[in-house]
Amino acid sequence: PLDNKPQQQHQQYQNNKQPSYIDDITSANSIDKPVILLVHGMNNDSSFGYIRSMMRTSTERGWIAVCMNLRGQDGLHQVKNTTPRGYNAGYTGDLRGVVQQLEHRLKRCEVVADAEEQQTNNDNNSSRSGDDQCGGDFVGGPIFLLGYSLGANIVTKYLGEESLHGTLPKCIGGGAAMSNPLHINSGSIKFPWNILLGAGVKRSLLSNFQSFKQHHEPGFQHAMRKAMMSTTIGKLDEAAAPYVIRNDPFPPYTPRIGFKDGKEYWWDSSSHRYVAHVSVPLLKISAQDDFLVFGQFAKKLNHCLENPNVVVVKTRCGGHLGWQESPPPSAASKRSGMLGGRSGSWSDVAVADFIEALLQVREEDCKRREMSKSGGKNLAESHPPKVMSRL
Repeated sequence: PLDNKPQQQHQQYQNNKQPSYIDDITSANSIDKPVILLVHGMNNDSSFGYIRSMMRTSTERGWIAVCMNLRGQDGLHQVKNTTPRGYNAGYTGDLRGVVQQLEHRLKRCEVVADAEEQQTNNDNNSSRSGDDQCGGDFVGGPIFLLGYSLGANIVTKYLGEESLHGTLPKCIGGGAAMSNPLHINSGSIKFPWNILLGAGVKRSLLSNFQSFKQHHEPGFQHAMRKAMMSTTIGKLDEAAAPYVIRNDPFPPYTPRIGFKDGKEYWWDSSSHRYVAHVSVPLLKISAQDDFLVFGQFAKKLNHCLENPNVVVVKTRCGGHLGWQESPPPSAASKRSGMLGGRSGSWSDVAVADFIEALLQVREEDCKRREMSKSGGKNLAESHPPKVMSRL
């Protein structure tokens, strides 16, 4: 159990008449701290241990932790999906909507009333590049995206889509992707995991049965019945592919419906096609003994290495989102002969250190820019920022 679990609040917003959820977010209207937005994996939700563990690590460092429940995956059963669509590995529209909601909540610079001061501000802002490290008009933030497994694929695809077309919000400071398969191919998952994952998806379909009944097209109902009769996740994807939600990979990222078959769905959803375009620092961690995704990840690793903004970490062990470790024994535990402290995750600390390093670089770079604008030596050029991390 997590004794210091952050206070939870559920909020629902409307995205193209299709609801998604903001979970575990502060009720304040102005956010003046860094925000960590987490996206869970397949058949999971915000109540799972690895999500709560990372949220605890984030809040202990003074940041705001937010978990987005994917469509139809409300773990606390407080909000129901009201549309006949579920989540999938490639649709980034819901994540895009949550980022926009958080962006509106970030504390912004005060508006300068004096016209001359406003003009000076505009001149200074125009001299800055579009990827201003100081966060543009925001005092709050930045927002860091953290995805796990299927959520990692969604985060990577979102960052790549937005970066490729220059539409990535300035409030996005970076991201991390844990156990990202890069190449989606459910048909390649081996026994028994293909059956277990399929059973989890079918359980989600059953829990959202009332919302799916709203779709009266005979083809949709037939596809859902065929999906429920599928024995593996690969066959389930093949059955549901013509009716899953998708979005255009270019602005305005218009939602669409359906693929020709499962192969087209897997190809469109694969984030390896977008990772080379990511324009913000992105940490990717994968374990060599990850039985579920490492094979697909290794085949497409070259796409990550092409991008200098992507940092790849490969561990020898950890499995699929494992990376659990025991804390060093405390004095009390030595006397009692029991292991003391709280167990934790190595990946939580690694990601938090990565984010801490990015925040440090942003702060130092802002100071250099302020000093250079004040008429002093251009320290931004003479002393380029260095990322210091314990990774």
